Amino acid sequence: MKTKIILAVVILNFLVLQACQSPEKRVKTEQSETRAPAPDEAIIPDTLGLNRGANLTIFMNEAALDGMLEIELGKVAAQKATDIHIKRYARRMIKDHTKIAERLKVLADSKKIPLPTVLPKEDLDHIAELQKMPVNEFEKHYMEMMVKGHVKALELFKSATTSGDSPLQNFAIPALRKIEQHYTLAMDISKHLK
Repeated sequence: MKTKIILAVVILNFLVLQACQSPEKRVKTEQSETRAPAPDEAIIPDTLGLNRGANLTIFMNEAALDGMLEIELGKVAAQKATDIHIKRYARRMIKDHTKIAERLKVLADSKKIPLPTVLPKEDLDHIAELQKMPVNEFEKHYMEMMVKGHVKALELFKSATTSGDSPLQNFAIPALRKIEQHYTLAMDISKHLK
């Protein structure tokens, strides 16, 4: 009977220690426990050392602009692409980034931070150029943009997950999971285009 009580206390202490671990340490522990990816698997860049998401206003503005760009590029790709995988990917970008943008708007409103509503002129000009490209050139360029853009988004959202601001973390963690999926898919599609 005494050993059962001691065992229960030890287990309880272990669980309490695990729950009290900082999110940053928990991420590092989880990363060290994961298996090494096979050579042909997409490797998601580790950007935890960067901290662009720590400043709430900067994070909100960059996340909003990134999401708007993903949605607009997705609309162009859904219309213009002929590759079925790219079309599906583009529709998913529109759907997922629209949901992320809606959640970001709620968070921004609660923090009283105004979000940008229009893309910068250089992004709008680039979208106009993409619409004029031949289809096969457009598809390769679009997927390259998706890989690079999602690396940037991973950096931004990973740093927000360790910001210490609970509402921001509650927004950033599920969004980060989606962005990781987008990155992996973009890498897979890009490999098949080459």
